Amino acid sequence: MTQPFFLPTWAARCVAAILLALFSLSAPVIAHEGHDHGAAAKPTDVRLATRFEVRNEDVEIVGLLADKNLLIYVDRASDNVPVQGAQIEVDGSGIKGVATAMADGVYQLPAAALAQAGKHPLTLTIQAGEIVDLLSVTLEVGEVPAAASAKENTKRPWWLLAGISLLLLSGGLVARRLRRRARERAIHHV
Repeated sequence: MTQPFFLPTWAARCVAAILLALFSLSAPVIAHEGHDHGAAAKPTDVRLATRFEVRNEDVEIVGLLADKNLLIYVDRASDNVPVQGAQIEVDGSGIKGVATAMADGVYQLPAAALAQAGKHPLTLTIQAGEIVDLLSVTLEVGEVPAAASAKENTKRPWWLLAGISLLLLSGGLVARRLRRRARERAIHHV
């Protein structure tokens, strides 16, 4: 007949400490809806396209800096219909030219000079049928963030993973040792 297995006091305390440590490490994982466990992590690369917007009683114009081109979207203010066949002249620091029509109220102008960070005041002259207008806008280009290094992208708490691994390993070794002692006791008592 085998005797029941009981843990010595020191071993029970070790097992309890290991279980408590594992539970405390997993506490953020068991959070549920409605609880906030600190500030939300900010996305690393949030960049909206650099743009300007201007509106008057006749037209609504949105300018978008894409790569090294300035895309200009022109719509009628009254019904939001794209304005086609417009002549748009852009004048500013380092840029001067007439935008070419692409499709459905979209016009394009090469604008490599606008890719530099800073505020770029621009004057738009638009002529489309009865619409003739002179508009001033400012295109504000922010600093382009440097690419994050590989080291920053792999920020993992290595010490946490190592600690969990060591706890599991030591718990397994303690359990193995306790089982071996229990077998030896059972053999000596028989």
